[in-house]
Amino acid sequence: MKKARINDLWFYKYRYQIGYCGLFISYIVIILYTILVAPRGLTASEINSAYESSQFSFANLFSADIVNAPYKLFQGLSISLFGLSTFSIKLPSLIISALALFGIIKLTNKWFSPGIATLASVIAIASSQFFFLAQNGSPEILYILYPVLILYFGATFISAKNKIPSIIAFSTLLGLSLYTPLGVYILLAMILTIFAHPHLRFLIKKTAKKQSALVFIILPLLIAPLLIAIFRDFNIAKELIGIPDSLNIFDNTKQLFSHLFSFSSPSDNGILSPIINSTSLILIGVGLFFTLSSRYTSRSYLINIWSLILFSVCLINPNSETILFTPILILTVSGLQSLVHTWYTLFPKNPYARVTGLLPVVVLVVSLLFTSFENFRLNYTYSPTILTNFSQDLEILKSGLSETQTVLVSETESKFYKILENNSDIKIVDEFKDDKILISNAAYSDSKIPKNYKIKHIYISSKKDQADRFYLLERS
Repeated sequence: MKKARINDLWFYKYRYQIGYCGLFISYIVIILYTILVAPRGLTASEINSAYESSQFSFANLFSADIVNAPYKLFQGLSISLFGLSTFSIKLPSLIISALALFGIIKLTNKWFSPGIATLASVIAIASSQFFFLAQNGSPEILYILYPVLILYFGATFISAKNKIPSIIAFSTLLGLSLYTPLGVYILLAMILTIFAHPHLRFLIKKTAKKQSALVFIILPLLIAPLLIAIFRDFNIAKELIGIPDSLNIFDNTKQLFSHLFSFSSPSDNGILSPIINSTSLILIGVGLFFTLSSRYTSRSYLINIWSLILFSVCLINPNSETILFTPILILTVSGLQSLVHTWYTLFPKNPYARVTGLLPVVVLVVSLLFTSFENFRLNYTYSPTILTNFSQDLEILKSGLSETQTVLVSETESKFYKILENNSDIKIVDEFKDDKILISNAAYSDSKIPKNYKIKHIYISSKKDQADRFYLLERS
């Protein structure tokens, strides 16, 4: 009778497929939760992004509006197709986050073993930062997409026989990334890595001139509008590089470390802190140790140089900590890979010992996912400091439009709600003429309400403070 082996068990044969199915289900659950349950509403960055996207056109291409132009075009298209709503504002980030997760899977499979690549994807979506950015309708999600895909196609270029597809994809993504603030540091890290690593220098020299020429054709063509805009307004370059108006290294360092490690860091953009929890910190430390130990590899060169550059950028501008997501992820996965590899070297031929050693790692990663999700759920449902960053006004306003199509808002709110006027029958007014009118809380405080108008209904949010968001006034 043939002796049963663990390799013959069905769940072992299909372990990667099972893992990715579980990952896909987890991603869908998280996305549905963040859209339908918490966090409810829009952040100031989402409202500003929606306004800029709706106003963006090729007529103002060579102006300061060109910053984040690819995302603005995508979001503008979403708003024009589905109208102004929470869904249409967030849809581009939802799609981009799915592409980013796919890129993480491809990149980690390229750099690590298949089992570690599966766990790496779980670690990625287990991050509360990923939870938030995946549904946040602002260009910050590009800080995950661009680096991951650029690194993947760069790694593909090194190993592929036919290098043209990877060169085209690499050059296109690199060009588009330069439209995003701080995207230039990806290019800088790539250039420094190529110059610093002898194998990469040799590979570039060995690449056929016709193939290399593609980079110098695609990249200039893509960034030509950006260069023209910078030539006309040099402040655009300042924004893209991320130079702040004032610089205080001590305060910036304190703020950055607070965002990264402190549980009591105040949230002014909706992202939970700490970004790095204690478990991830241990794995990052292990990953950093092994990365420095194998510093001769091109991957180690790139991660070390890139991490150093981005960390320096965050010291100058601590509110840009989102750009650290990819280096943190790769170092975390490197630490996980190193621990598993060290265990495997102790039992090179014993499959039972290998599986037994892997089980605690799987439990650790899955626990990290559920713990992060629970932390996310509680904070984005009950934490006042977090929820003050979200406005439910758009959905509340829509609930009152069954009574009247006439809306009066404050001057600061009008530019956002003008998008509704352009895509529907709603009238944004600045005076009292109609029999019924919806007026925002801010406008009600600032306006002189005629005596013949009485409050018929108050539309409220779920918050305990300033819950009265809109008033339905009716002329008596």
